Amino acid sequence: MSTLAAAERATSRTLVALAARYGTPLYAYDIGVLRRQVEKLRRYIPCSVLYSLKANPSLGLSQLLATWGLGADVASSGELEIAFAAGFDARRIFVGSPFKDAPTLDRLRGKPAITISIDSLSDLQTIAESGLRNPVVIRLRPAFESSAAMPMGSDSRFGVALDELSAFSEFVRARGVVIAGFHVYFGSQVLRTQEVRRQFAEALAAAERAASALGITPALLNLGGGFGVPYRFDERELDLGPIGTELSRIARQVSPCQIVIELGRYVVAESGWYLTRVVGLQMRAGRCAVVVDGGVHHRSDLCGLGLKSGCRTPLALTADAGETTLTDVLGCLCLPDDVLVEAAPLPRLSPGDLLAFPNAGAYGLSASPIAFLGHPLPAEVAYDRDRAELLRTRGAVTDILRDQHRLVGLS
Repeated sequence: MSTLAAAERATSRTLVALAARYGTPLYAYDIGVLRRQVEKLRRYIPCSVLYSLKANPSLGLSQLLATWGLGADVASSGELEIAFAAGFDARRIFVGSPFKDAPTLDRLRGKPAITISIDSLSDLQTIAESGLRNPVVIRLRPAFESSAAMPMGSDSRFGVALDELSAFSEFVRARGVVIAGFHVYFGSQVLRTQEVRRQFAEALAAAERAASALGITPALLNLGGGFGVPYRFDERELDLGPIGTELSRIARQVSPCQIVIELGRYVVAESGWYLTRVVGLQMRAGRCAVVVDGGVHHRSDLCGLGLKSGCRTPLALTADAGETTLTDVLGCLCLPDDVLVEAAPLPRLSPGDLLAFPNAGAYGLSASPIAFLGHPLPAEVAYDRDRAELLRTRGAVTDILRDQHRLVGLS
């Protein structure tokens, strides 16, 4: 038996045991894989890495990543609370979003070491009027094209175009605001090494032009990230070596300015499995189809990656191995688009069989329409070989009534 086959068998046994213990649907996160990703970043990336909580805001996983030395990139007051609870160092927390609500501003007031990324002049005015003394960086809108799955180019809704900086210059001089540096993000799910290198170089060039326009010497540059993971059969793992070389060159060029990058999907995606159980059999488009107890309300395709076709086949954990047939996996929702996979080569499945979808660690539960049709939330569990701990308790049917009120005076 090959090492890969042995590892897959061990993983299958573990996932079957977790499903028996915690039920389905279930999210299971392999801490060994999470650790592997962080170790690769330590080995090749010569600058600070911020974990983007939007990819997966699990408190338990965030706690591990904070312990392992990553910073946090957050985009809401809720994510900021998770970052605090997880134990991220305030000096390595980066807050960036088009809108900072009152709870965010209040929490920042007590944490002056946290860096704030502003998205517009009005955003900067809000920060100044709030009396905050946190380091502020300006998010720049990339003027270059990206091959990312979700590119942030010149038509992006995020960031400030270079020709808008004259207004910033006037405001900064009038109000005495200190700009610590710049933030450039060019897109998500980039799998071409040379493209990542090019985009980092382009981001640096944009920051240099902005620094010249404002007459400042940056102390901090967030060059974005967007490293991808191989979801599809024809995709290969990103080679971090040349990327690290490019970042080292940039760091030498701008020293003593601090360089940081932000990564979410790359850190957590490959650690996650979405487990669901076959509950019925159907035919669809002339193919075999099964209905499962999960669906897109737990694992939506938020980033438009086309997860239901061409991606890696789910593991059939309990079905008898043998001849495969092209099979659709349909979710449990009253929704035509609730299709988890189409035409996947799977063995003959029966009610009760378990399926495990790989690469489910990023943009899964928290990025899905979990309130649609009122199904309870699945449990989430972390495991490391033969040890497992609950991250999130399975929801109850009555959760849908939480925080709702009956009408009294309007009836």
